[in-house]
Amino acid sequence: MLHRWKKYILIYIALLAASHLVSFFFQAPIPEESNTDLSVELKVVANDQTLQEETISIDYKDVYTGKNENPPIIVLLPGGPEGPEVFQEIIPKLSSEMRILVPFLPGYGIENDNLPSYSFETSAVYTSQFLDQLNVSNAHIFGFGLGGASAIYLAHNHSEKISSLGLMGAIGVQELELLGSYRLNHAVHGLQLTAVWLLHNAIPHFGLFDAFDWDVSYAKRQYESDQRPIRSHLKEYEKPMLILHGKEDPLVPLAAAQEHHRIVPQSQITLFDADHDLLETHSDSVSSRINRFIQSVEHGRAKTAANASKERIEEAQKSFSNVEFAKFEGLSLLIIMIIIILGTLISEDLTCIGAGLLVARGLIGFGPAVLACFLGIFIGDIGLYAAGRILGRPAIKRAPLKWIISEKDLEKSAQWFKVKGPAIIIATRFLPGSRLPTYFSAGVIRAGFWMFLFYFILSGLVWTPIIVGISKLLGNELLRYFSVYQDYALWVFLGAIAFIIFLIKVIVPAFSYKGRRLLLSRYRKLTRWQYWSPLILYIPVGLYIISLGIKYRCLTLFTAANPAIPDGGIIGESKSAILDLFDDQSHIARYTKITASNTFEQRLSQADIFMEKRDLRYPIVAKPDVGERGKGVSIVKDRYELQDYLSKAEADVIIQEYIIGKEVGVFYYRMPDEDQGHIYSITKKELPKVIGDGERTLQELILANNQMVNMAKVYLQANDHRLYEIPDQGEEITLVELGTHARGAVFYDGEELITNALQNKMNEIAKSADGFYFGRFDIKVPTYEDLQKGQDLKVVEVNGVSSESVNIYDEQYSFFEGQQVLMGQWQIAFQIGQQVVAKGEEATNVYPFLKRVFKASVRTPER
Repeated sequence: MLHRWKKYILIYIALLAASHLVSFFFQAPIPEESNTDLSVELKVVANDQTLQEETISIDYKDVYTGKNENPPIIVLLPGGPEGPEVFQEIIPKLSSEMRILVPFLPGYGIENDNLPSYSFETSAVYTSQFLDQLNVSNAHIFGFGLGGASAIYLAHNHSEKISSLGLMGAIGVQELELLGSYRLNHAVHGLQLTAVWLLHNAIPHFGLFDAFDWDVSYAKRQYESDQRPIRSHLKEYEKPMLILHGKEDPLVPLAAAQEHHRIVPQSQITLFDADHDLLETHSDSVSSRINRFIQSVEHGRAKTAANASKERIEEAQKSFSNVEFAKFEGLSLLIIMIIIILGTLISEDLTCIGAGLLVARGLIGFGPAVLACFLGIFIGDIGLYAAGRILGRPAIKRAPLKWIISEKDLEKSAQWFKVKGPAIIIATRFLPGSRLPTYFSAGVIRAGFWMFLFYFILSGLVWTPIIVGISKLLGNELLRYFSVYQDYALWVFLGAIAFIIFLIKVIVPAFSYKGRRLLLSRYRKLTRWQYWSPLILYIPVGLYIISLGIKYRCLTLFTAANPAIPDGGIIGESKSAILDLFDDQSHIARYTKITASNTFEQRLSQADIFMEKRDLRYPIVAKPDVGERGKGVSIVKDRYELQDYLSKAEADVIIQEYIIGKEVGVFYYRMPDEDQGHIYSITKKELPKVIGDGERTLQELILANNQMVNMAKVYLQANDHRLYEIPDQGEEITLVELGTHARGAVFYDGEELITNALQNKMNEIAKSADGFYFGRFDIKVPTYEDLQKGQDLKVVEVNGVSSESVNIYDEQYSFFEGQQVLMGQWQIAFQIGQQVVAKGEEATNVYPFLKRVFKASVRTPER
């Protein structure tokens, strides 16, 4: 199955690459009506509207067929996605009376499709530059569709350059655009931008989609724009204004034109029995009306804010309210319902509120609003359930989810959901933010689909009319506070969540002894670097390794430090294969590898034969052949535990004799051109113990111990089956069984244990493995005195170049001292690698090395 998917992915990548090459070399032709020999250089506009040094070239049309030497100048700003060609029907009808300028603003065409900004305000800045380059002032600015918003910004920011303003089927105030809310509209436009980008860039189309008007730059124009300032800009506008709009416009509601007419008291409005294509279907009437308006402006007859009627001024000063605007009907109703459905995929509750506000304004009926919200919620939540069902199980088997969620956890959740499912579904419908994780989780655990569907429909039928209805009834009150809610709701919500977390994690635990001690444990783990995540610990070390790679001119030179081990033993190495390297097995704890490809019976038989042949008794050690940080290591006490361990093992494991005694980590290295090796460090790995007093429980003993409290959570979890037992007076209780720092062992620096006898013995052991020069030996020995004498040593594990000098986890080491130790060992690894390469070996190439590291899911070093 995986091989098949890889094949399909490779085919897709090949097709996509070929498609982009075709689009690059055979770009879609510019429409014939857009061809022009005129162009002008403009400075690129940044996101903050400042002008950059970089320039772009834009084409433009300049048409005048009359005889007047100084005709009025009208600038037509397109909206999109169709571009400047939208004016092709009215240009011939206007050009005999006035000079027509049509700039091909950035975003239209293939040359300027990768600019910093495409917003309405940015288009206004480009238009202002365009007028300056042509030395034009006192122009009549007419914007169509989205171009209307750019025209409004231009009139506000550069009023000295314009004589009048015209809006043709133009958008404007935020409250009457789509769902009325900036945040909701922004989310819908973000969804649109994502879809358009994927359509053009992630689907092999071989240039077919490049000919479409609906391109990425058009989608960016809407996503990057903000209509909230437009209402105040229109209220401050003082010059003549003409509004032309189709009564049946499905894209820009008639209510928007009416509201613009209301808040600009000097404005004139003409409505046509047309839809959004009024420039094409009513070109004669539109051209005539524009011509009359411009002539009135040129001759000083058009009204301005200074001579607008008193009634219009009073009307303009009123606050926006849900006056009886024309409702969305027919195609326009279908479009707004689709927008509502898409909006629910971003935010169900906010979209329902927005739909209720549309109902309150009279723009859409209550029934269609509820239906659209319900359908969107239905599609979105069923999609979450399906995503969990299809993607969830495979996802939790991979990092990072496999570190957090286990199959056992899923089974428990499935049983709980089976019993409490109806209550959970209904409750989450009324708890914002809880539905995504709940429904996705329901899919992951394969909760009953029909039960899920029934109660989801039931809760949705109750919830959707309620929230839409409340929004409708409150109407103006919600409009008054909605912007405040948008600005502060997220911060209030996050603050509430932070307070709840603080209450649960800090305040409540502080009222009990156990809680206070665990708070102390958490504080120490945060303030003592030995307990920090290895990701933090290795940031400085990683940078140092890179610097060494640059110095030695080979980033992976350290992989040659142990030529007998793949990649030097950096990651994913077989523990049994490393132990096999040592010719002298007398100092190796006896072991055997159990292959996962065998049947359970074969693996169990192999383990039995190994123990019988080696005359071993329980307990024994079982661990993954490729492991990390002690994960999966177990002290197996009898055959039943062995059966259980092998039945659950999904990869190769090692069965090894259990050695009683002290455990130490000996970090050893030897330069290839030297006969004698060196001990870089020794770490004593102590298993923590508490001593009973015959009065306190084991839990109380752990929490009361000033050393044990540092990792109290680990010790409590490891001993959860006996926490409330009361050990006898003087009874020693060992809290963990494994000498791994992450699993509770306490590490101490053992420099005083280094002797000549021990160095000679380690050199003897290490040299028996040809091609091994650098790494850490995990050793068991009866006593430290035996270790110093170099006798009775048993090696249980050998780690390669990624192993740490774990003496740094002794709390006497500062963070910087620990960094120096680690950097020192990496310096040695590079030096050894350099000598090995000089003898004819090769370091791993960077790309295959990084690929293997990535496939191993970035395992952290053993401690």
